Amino acid sequence: MAFSENFKDKLLPILISRISIFLFLMCLLSLFLYAAGTVQGFIDTTQISLLSLYVVLGILLALTSISGVVISLIRFKKSRKIRYLFRTGGYMLLMIFGSATILAIMFIITLASGNR
Repeated sequence: MAFSENFKDKLLPILISRISIFLFLMCLLSLFLYAAGTVQGFIDTTQISLLSLYVVLGILLALTSISGVVISLIRFKKSRKIRYLFRTGGYMLLMIFGSATILAIMFIITLASGNR
């Protein structure tokens, strides 16, 4: 019984951390594809689609980072281990990165769409 309780306590933080890393890497990939498309001369609709994909990924990254902050703070409160504060800081950096770049990309999408 102790194994199953311990497993349940660790499953959600592991999933949140791996999903956050995956979403962060996908955000970087979509930014890379956008930059490569700018150099290679992709069609405007493709560029806007890449930016829209980034917005969705960035929102998901921000949401998973918020849940990671909450989980890390709860785990810190229970065990008083300093590593959970470092994880909280990491999640906060991811949340700030996702939120700031979402705003910048929404601005780029607005500029690129013009008066349609």
